Amino acid sequence: MKHSLTLTLALSALAPMHAWSQLSDSLIPEFTATVLTGEQIKSTQLIGQPTILIVTPSKGAAEDTRLWANALRANIDPSLVRIRDVLAIDLPFFMSEEDAIGRAKAKIPARYYDQTWLLNESTLETALSIPRDSASAFVFVLDAQGQVVARVEGEPSDSKMTQVQTGISSTQ
Repeated sequence: MKHSLTLTLALSALAPMHAWSQLSDSLIPEFTATVLTGEQIKSTQLIGQPTILIVTPSKGAAEDTRLWANALRANIDPSLVRIRDVLAIDLPFFMSEEDAIGRAKAKIPARYYDQTWLLNESTLETALSIPRDSASAFVFVLDAQGQVVARVEGEPSDSKMTQVQTGISSTQ
């Protein structure tokens, strides 16, 4: 199985451009998520190796996420960076985390369960300036210390893939 870090987060609307400039000076915030396999994971586990996070802020952004996952697997050397999927969602009061995990498992191939995280808090969304209900996926490249070095949004394109690859190269 390829090492990959694809973050899928359910978040909201588009981030202001000035917020991105502030991101490049910040570290990934502390958070705890649940892996689709059931275990708890902390953001500190992202430290130590460059990471790509694909964030899915809404159901509408799911197609972008699928496209990014495929594009990254085809274009990124998994020995250089890990990919994880984190589904950060604002659960309605009537839905449990277990229900959300069950729904995610119905859509995600079992071989990626250990790379897919469910996050039910807004710390990451706020820190990365990801608006709620955005129909676009967000892709972040983190260096080994957890600092954001690249950010793109929307579906993959050649220029966005180049930005991601440049971000990864800057971590070497």
